Amino acid sequence: MRALHIIAGLPRAGSTLLCQVLNSNPKFHVTPTSGVLDMIKTMRGNFSTNMTFRAQNRLSIYENFRNGLKGFLEGYFFDSEVVFDKNRAWTSNLKILDAIVQNDNTKVIWLYRDPVEIVSSIEAQYQKTILLENMDESAAPGAFMTLERRISTYTSPEGLIGFPIENLKDAIEMGFANRILFVKYYDLTNDPKKTLEMIHDFIEEEYYEYDFKNIKQSTWEFDGVYNYKFPHTIKEGEIKYKRADLQLEPKYVAAINDRYVGLNKLIFEGDPSILLGLNPEEFAKQIEEMKKQQENNQNQEPGLFEKMIMDNENI
Repeated sequence: MRALHIIAGLPRAGSTLLCQVLNSNPKFHVTPTSGVLDMIKTMRGNFSTNMTFRAQNRLSIYENFRNGLKGFLEGYFFDSEVVFDKNRAWTSNLKILDAIVQNDNTKVIWLYRDPVEIVSSIEAQYQKTILLENMDESAAPGAFMTLERRISTYTSPEGLIGFPIENLKDAIEMGFANRILFVKYYDLTNDPKKTLEMIHDFIEEEYYEYDFKNIKQSTWEFDGVYNYKFPHTIKEGEIKYKRADLQLEPKYVAAINDRYVGLNKLIFEGDPSILLGLNPEEFAKQIEEMKKQQENNQNQEPGLFEKMIMDNENI
């Protein structure tokens, strides 16, 4: 394994489609939703709590354990050159990954889609399979009783939409913003060539000529695990933009847009101040300082927000 990158982001935002596109590149290996992070965290938990380990001086074998985790990663992907591991939780676990591989070369491809469309897509599939419960419904039936409650459940900080956003906030606050590339579902489906060129530039890999008119499914997940609420299949052939099947009432659209104004401002303007709860004036001062530093050091690679600001200024 020469390189390891992450596919994360919002649900129903095109990650399955992007996986099929990337996986058609013979140099790339792309996973479906992956349990590799869970394996690492399980081993970390065992090393932290197992009584036989705790009876030892774990600091004296800390490097042994790190090498063991690295060996697991390299062994698991031994036959792959460039790996894309798909798991939304990686975004808040980059420190652990960096400590294992002993570098900070891993990049995150973070999929975005209009949250209103995401909720519409999730709810449409919920209705199509109404005779099956959501996986969490039996444990909290009240959370799925009405459309309003379902939306609240999906968008809560622990919810299907809220959880990856919380992970993103953590990654930005931890200083990983320049390792995250936002890919919009609309761009991926309307201009896939430009989007893939952008991804290749970001991960510093030579571009591959993808056949965007003949995309085949090559990674698989059994959707019965999710009670068929979240399909992971694509329509093979030409990539096309698809709107959500369900149109929400205006009051729900307004509520969702209001909830995610901070995320949208980050994605479209490169301004994370609202998302992170920062004072916009203070954030503007920080940006000015960053731009001055960039002018003073032309060899320094600009970060995510600097790039976004420069792109907006050039429009």
